[in-house]
This record gives sequence, structure tokens and C-alpha cells, in this order.
Amino acid sequence: MKKIFSLPVLIALFLAPVRPVAAAAPAKVYMVLWDGCEEACRGFVDYLQSVRLPVDIARRDLKKDAAGVPELVDEVKRTKPDLLVTWGTMATLEMLGTENGADGSRYGGMPAVFMVVSQPVESGLVSSLSAQGRNITGVTHLPDLYEQLQSARRVLPFKRLGVIYNPAETNARAAVAGLKKYADVMRFELIARPVAAGADGAPDETGIPALVAELSEMKTDLIYLPPDAFMNARRKTLIDAATYFSIPVFSASEAAVRRDKALFAFVHRYYTVGRLAGKKAVSILKDKVQAYDIPIEAPARALPVVNMTAARATGVYPPLSLLRDAELVDVPEKEN
Repeated sequence: MKKIFSLPVLIALFLAPVRPVAAAAPAKVYMVLWDGCEEACRGFVDYLQSVRLPVDIARRDLKKDAAGVPELVDEVKRTKPDLLVTWGTMATLEMLGTENGADGSRYGGMPAVFMVVSQPVESGLVSSLSAQGRNITGVTHLPDLYEQLQSARRVLPFKRLGVIYNPAETNARAAVAGLKKYADVMRFELIARPVAAGADGAPDETGIPALVAELSEMKTDLIYLPPDAFMNARRKTLIDAATYFSIPVFSASEAAVRRDKALFAFVHRYYTVGRLAGKKAVSILKDKVQAYDIPIEAPARALPVVNMTAARATGVYPPLSLLRDAELVDVPEKEN
């Protein structure tokens, strides 16, 4: 039998207060930055805002000093965020450890997304870019080294390529090994110079100008600034010395072009890298996809970035065919 309500009962039901459905608590994201919230960080945050995903982001800036990592690891274990996000190879390796090392679970094992890591396999972070065994995923920012060199050849048909690097860094050693591999294939001479260690055993930055002078004496056509944290922190010293000798600098990082007048880079934009990392974060936090099921990848398209003031200073102007596809920065004003 159908249940029939009287009119007073129906009115009472209609007027009864409706209890609001409790909103889901925002996801907790713990972000470890190496040098402040730059373009990739902003791209990540902007993507999460664009899809209206409620998150609370706790940002921690190492300020280029890994000494603060143990304190951050302890905080992560204590607060148990829903997602750990790291920026850069140094911060990522310090926070997450290597896949096969004893430090691989130091951060507690929650899902993690990294960004701006140039060589995740070579650095030991993961064993492969897909089907790897850790609960992490991320976005690399470097195009393939061969593509970088091909782009460099479009700018300058170099015969001698110089590189100054910190031999203590995994990324730097891997980059030099790659350059040696392609030197025979692409028929150029590689002149690789490691930064010498000082009395304390640390690399001595005061020797960088002398190494640039040595490259100049050896008729180096172009200097490559690799994905090397030590050299990138001192890139202005390198670029200023190279400009003095009229040697253009080809950088693995767009920041060296935008801020310190390296001539050019062939890169995935950091902002695009951050947005792609944000997309992976949404898959984990909203769609409940396991991080290890999300491939590690780079954005789809790389872009040449050219500093036109550096072109004037070195006298090396990229061809129009490249400039049409490039982003031009630091363009000098026309003289009257």
C-alpha cells in the first residue's frame, strides 16, 4: 500500500531545515622548492587552480642549501601530506632518495610528483620512465641531448664545443658522457674541463674564468652550460667570462638565457613543465591514480629561446629560419 502523508506532515517536511553536505577537506600538498617559487612552481599552482581542485599547499624553500632536508623529511613524516612535490634534481634526490639506495623510502612513501629533473634515470631516481617501481612520477624539462645539439648547429655550425662542469655531480657527468658519445657522430671536438677542487675538497669557483680563457685559447666555438647545479649557481661568472672572449654560451636552462645573457637554449618552458606536473597531481589527488601508473615524461614541444643582447655582444646571430620559431628575449631597443 502506498503511504499517504497528511497536509500538515508534508508542510513540516518541506519547511524542515536542510543540513548542508560537508565539503571535502582540501588535499594536503607539501612542496619542496630549491630556489623559491619560479615559473614551474607557478605553472603547477595555476593548473590546480584552473581545475578548481581544493588543496592546501605547504611550500618549503631550501634556498639552494640541502642542509635543511632532514628537517623537511621529518616534517613530511609527521604531517603525512596527501602528496609530496619536489622541484629540481638536487631537492628531489635529497627528499626521495634513489630507487636502489638505502635512502629510497626516507620520506615515508606517500605519492610524490617531481618537476625540473633533467635525468631521472641516470641520476638513479627511477629505473625507467614507465613501469618503474616507486610510488612517484614527474616531469623532466630537458629535450634529448641530441635534439639540443641539433638546435645548436642551427645557430652556429660549431667545430669545437667546450663544457666546464662539476665532476662531483651525477647530472654533470652524465651530460659530459652524452656529449662525448655524440662528438664522433656529429663530428665535433669536445673540450671538457672539470672544475678543480679547493683545499676543502669542494669545487673551486674561482678557477672558472681561467678555464674559459683556456677554452678561448683552444679556439672553442661554443660553450655548453650543462644541467649542473654548481655551474648554474655560478653561471653569470661563466657567461661574463665567455662574453669577454666573444664565445657564445648554449644553455640547458632557459633561466641562463633570460637572466644572465647566455645566447640561447632549446628547452621545455618551466611554466609548461609545472602545468604538466599539476596535471599529474590532479590524477593522483582527484582521480586516485597510483603515481607509479603515471608515466614520467616531458612536455610535447621544445622551444628555442634566444637572448638578442647576447647575440649583439658575441656577434653571433641565429638564422631567420630559427628566429621565426624562437622566443626572443632581452631585445635591444632600436637606436635613433
